[in-house]
Amino acid sequence: MDFMIRHGDRELGPYSEPEVRNRLIAGSVQLSDLALAEGATEWVPLGSFAQFATTYRQMPPVPPPPPPAVVAAPPDSLVRGLDPKSLGSYTTATLQPNERPLHHTTIHWMALAGSIIGATLALIVIVPIAMLAAWKGIYWGWALLLLPVATLLSAAVTVKTSELVITDRRVLIKVGFIQRRTFEMFISKIESVAVFQSMLGRLFNYGTVEIRGTGGSSESFPTIADPLKFRDAIQLVQSEPLMPRSLHTS
Repeated sequence: MDFMIRHGDRELGPYSEPEVRNRLIAGSVQLSDLALAEGATEWVPLGSFAQFATTYRQMPPVPPPPPPAVVAAPPDSLVRGLDPKSLGSYTTATLQPNERPLHHTTIHWMALAGSIIGATLALIVIVPIAMLAAWKGIYWGWALLLLPVATLLSAAVTVKTSELVITDRRVLIKVGFIQRRTFEMFISKIESVAVFQSMLGRLFNYGTVEIRGTGGSSESFPTIADPLKFRDAIQLVQSEPLMPRSLHTS
């Protein structure tokens, strides 16, 4: 039995049953196309013929392949590096030959909150005492105001002089001025970097960074500004495929 097939705006055929099967397999005709069997007067869907519908099912279109994954490019600072002159004296003196600083951050201003509260409470107590002393002719009582000022100044210097730097080889951290705390660890020795943020930390973008080295050693540094970016910078340097080879020259 031969068949005429309407595909789109064209009439094709006549085709024998084997030819119709071959065209169904090839996809040149569809089960939804109208067909006119030999000797018939009515056009009906090709899929209504049992010899085709039971053997050939309309296959769903093959979905296009997913687009290739796009790897986010590292920030420009991690590609170009930082000017060592823009960093602190400790980092500048510690950098090794051909070592490139890639990222730096600071202690968040929230580290001053405790000192500000303490200084404010001290002023509430000291000012009335100084006024009473001055009323009695003891004017040196105003010198007590130097205590909260010194507290604020010490905290501000600590925040200002702290250095947290990531190079293509190490993590360098120096906190404090007179009493300072230093930390250095090679990137290859870092096992993980954890970030802890309270609700205020998430609101003002600060937190505690804990760096864990191989062997179980760990160091925590509180009140770090933009801690997630600091962690991500370490992980980018650790990920060799994401970093230009020139950044890892020895």
